[in-house]
Parts: sequence; structure tokens; C-alpha cells
Amino acid sequence: MMLPSCSLDEKVYTSVEMGTYMTDAKEAESVLLGVYREMNRDGIYGLNLSMLFQMPTDESKVEGSTTVGARQQASNAFTTTDSYVQNTWATLYTGIYCANSFLEGIELHKGDYSEADQAKAEIYIAEAKVLRALYYFELVRWYGNVPLMKNTAQSALHPSQFKQNTPVEVYEFIEQDLKDAIEVLPYASEDAVRGKNDFRISKGGALGLLTKVYATWAGYPVLDSSKWALAKSTAETLINSGKHGLLTNYEDLWKNCANNVWDPKESLLEISFYSPQSTNESSGRVGKWNGVAAADGSIKGNYNFALYKVNPTFIMKWKDYDKDLRWGLSYADYKYTVATGKTVLATAKVNGVTTDITFPMAMDENYENWAQDWRKTYCYTLTPRKWDIELYVKDENQLADNGYSNVNWYLLRYADVLLLYAEALNEVNQGPTAEAYEAVNMIRRRGFGFNHSSQSESADLPAGMSYEEFRQAIIDERSYELAFEGHRRQDLVRWGIYYETVQQTYMDYMEWHEMGPDYYIGAQYTFKNKNELLPIPQREMDLCEQFVQNQGWK
Repeated sequence: MMLPSCSLDEKVYTSVEMGTYMTDAKEAESVLLGVYREMNRDGIYGLNLSMLFQMPTDESKVEGSTTVGARQQASNAFTTTDSYVQNTWATLYTGIYCANSFLEGIELHKGDYSEADQAKAEIYIAEAKVLRALYYFELVRWYGNVPLMKNTAQSALHPSQFKQNTPVEVYEFIEQDLKDAIEVLPYASEDAVRGKNDFRISKGGALGLLTKVYATWAGYPVLDSSKWALAKSTAETLINSGKHGLLTNYEDLWKNCANNVWDPKESLLEISFYSPQSTNESSGRVGKWNGVAAADGSIKGNYNFALYKVNPTFIMKWKDYDKDLRWGLSYADYKYTVATGKTVLATAKVNGVTTDITFPMAMDENYENWAQDWRKTYCYTLTPRKWDIELYVKDENQLADNGYSNVNWYLLRYADVLLLYAEALNEVNQGPTAEAYEAVNMIRRRGFGFNHSSQSESADLPAGMSYEEFRQAIIDERSYELAFEGHRRQDLVRWGIYYETVQQTYMDYMEWHEMGPDYYIGAQYTFKNKNELLPIPQREMDLCEQFVQNQGWK
């Protein structure tokens, strides 16, 4: 779990004199919280890696038909000098430096700690290693060949001495950090050492992250298929522990994250943006960038630009949308206005009567003769619903600053691990096993409103699927279950189908309403063997002349 700096009423340190601080566990914890805090910034999960860089995909796109402002990043229309790309690179390395500094500093003093403080110190060290591993995981899968800075001394070298490491070298370092941490960390439900462990990293979170690391390692561009067996065994350790599971009600996930409610049953890694002081430093953009559109003052005194848009073609393809409760909980075909509050996005006169047009009506061929023009509306108006501030956030949890919110971000859920487990089983066995079916079906049953532990004829996948059929089912189900949660782009990259998916989505737009060029602008800026990675920022290329730029960005 991710703890923001404002959760404790003490000063948080990110840079300290190692010889004079961290003389006890309390001081060490304050430094550790500074390592956590980097994730709250816009450069990482405050905006860029949670929302901005996640577009375009088959699920989502940026609002509008231009590449003005932040639309550049969301449509792949940026260059190597892009400030957002530079900011994410710098913020991730700041987090790594803070983690290294903490680990070096605590090693200087922990031998003098009391017995109780030494027990805390070992857990704090494990937390810092997971954080360092997470920062490197984001670096390697977004930027490719990145320098490994294993200590603060390396960071102090002249840029001419920096070396780009291969993804395999980075993954091996990540793997070791996570393995070390897993040996020490308690499960959240068994944590008797940390007095307050809300949103803190636990064994379950580290196991889930390592599972995801192995699955990514197995995919593009490294393509080391041997890692599927490790993904399988790591996920099994988490699943068989019995310490985590699915929440009964899918909607409860969004009620919880909207109100800073930590339920570690399903939430493995969660970033808390709650800021009772309404400070922007710890607050995020969740529900503002990717929430329901609203006019000024219409969402509990706040506005919402809602630049993150849902592709209507994705919603149309969602199988069993009339049965799957997640369908209606994932997108909004409404907005909020000062005058009317919640209102549908479009109306039309049918037999002389003004009628609200909901999205199913707009996509229904029976309404084509009169709803066709409204298809254009739906090309740019649908938004994610999971982070509906007006619906879910309690009045007392509102953040005063219009540009930010107190809504949390799920970095990793148990459902994600179940799907990775099913995928790993299918890859290892070259076909689905009973365990793989059950992992997927548990998620689908909950999505359809059933008990996830009981078989369901309407929700369960059909038996007898081939390797290819089950793989496609996983590709689809990850999209349905994890829609708009910041996983789709990286999933498509590791499957080696990112470019193809973006171009197919453009064609789907054209077929639906001939609106591809105007309302899915990402297709014209997305290229094979280029946009699978971000560029190494030009500033780094200029400072480190020995660096090699990523393919397609030279």
C-alpha cells in the first residue's frame, strides 16, 4: 500500500545527513515516508503514469480532435523534449535516490537500535526495497534501457560515467529487491510490528508486484517465456496464503477509494491521496482527469475537465453488457451541470417527444435513423464512471482545490493477480487448466452480480477453450475488469499488439460513424516499434552522450 506524506503528523524527510539522523525507528520511519511520497507527484501516479500516458488504447483516448497542451502526450504526438516525459523520468529517479539514501542511512544506525526498533527497521528496509523495485519497474517498462543506480555514490558520478543497463539487468535487480522484501514483510492482516499500517506495503503487495514483474518480463520486448513459470508460482504463493481475496461487491471498490477507506482484502497496492489540509503536494488528479465531466461548481463545488475519454467502440464490444454489472459501473453517459445536476449527454425528439438518449440507444441499429447524429456526440463525451466524485465522495472528504482530489488510486488489486495467474497457467501449459478457468470465472461471477465462489452458467467461460481462445479471453477480461485503471497500454505492449490495437480502434471508429480522423487522433501519431516505449528524455541524451536513444525516437 502507498502512504502519503500527510498521513502522519510529523515532518517527512527526503534528504538527511546520514550520520546525524535515523538514530531510532521513529526517525527512520519519517525518512521512509519521504520515499513513499514521490509516488503522489504528477510525474508518477498523481497524473502521468496513472492517466496521461495511458492513452490512446482501445479503451480510452483524449478529449477533442487536437494535440494542444496535454493532448500531445495522450495522443503520442510529443517529442523527445517533452516536459512530461522528462518529469516522469526525473521523479522516478528521485524516488530511487531517496530509497538508496534511506537504505544506506538506516544501515549506519540500526545496530544501535533497541530490539523493538530493530524489528521495525527490518520491515522499513523491506518497504524501501519494494519502493525502489517499483520505481525501476516503471522505468524499465516505459523507457527500456535505463541506468541502474544501486547507491547514492553512483548518482553523484559525472553523467559521462552513467551506463544504460539492459532490461534483463534491471529486471534481475527488481527481482532480488522484491524477493528480499517478501522474506521480511508481514501480510497486512498479520502486521503486529507497525503501529499504523494503513496503505503500507505488505507481503501480499510485494508478491503481487513480483507476479506482475514476471508477466511483463515474459512479454515484449524481452520475451523470456521462462518467467511465466515464476509468475505462476509467485501468484500461487499469494493465492494459497488465504490472506487476500475479492470483495463481494465490485462497486465497493470505488466507494472505498473515493473516501480513503483501506480494505487490504483486495487492495494490494493503493496510493492514498487523501489530504485533510487540502494540500496539492499529496493530492492527485483521480476523478478530475478521469472522472465524470462537470461544469464549474457542479461537483460539490468543483469542476471537472474530464479530458480522459472512453472509446464508445470499446463499450460496444463489451460482451454481455446487458448482464455484466461492470459495464454500467465503468463508463458514464451523463455529466453534471450547475442547473440540472446529473443529466444525460444527449436528447432527441422521437415522435415529437424529447427523449434522453442513453448509450445503448445510440449504439442500437434500431435507432439509427434518428440517433445517427448523436453517435458523433458519443465519440467524445463518454467518461469513466469509477471515480464519480459527486456520487461516491462524502462531503467531508472533498478537497478544496479544484484541480486536485482526495480520491485514491489502485495500483494493484487481487483481481489483477488472479488474471495474471490464469494467463501464466495458460502459457505454461499451452492451454487453460481448471485453476485458470476458476481464477477468471471468480472475477466474472462477481462482475455479473453472483457469488464469486459458486459456478454460474451465465457468467463462467465456456469449457474446452484452446490456448489461443483462452488467451483472447484473458485479453478481453483484463480490459473489462480493470477498465481505465492504468493497465491497458502496458498490457498491449507486453502482448506485442499495441500498435495494431490502436490502428484497429481507428478503423472501428470509421466503421461506426466515420469519425476516426477527428475523434481518435492517436492513430496518426502511433507507430510500430516506436510508441511501445517513451523516448529517453533529450536532456538526458545531451548530458549522457554515450546513451543510445530508443528505436523510432532518434
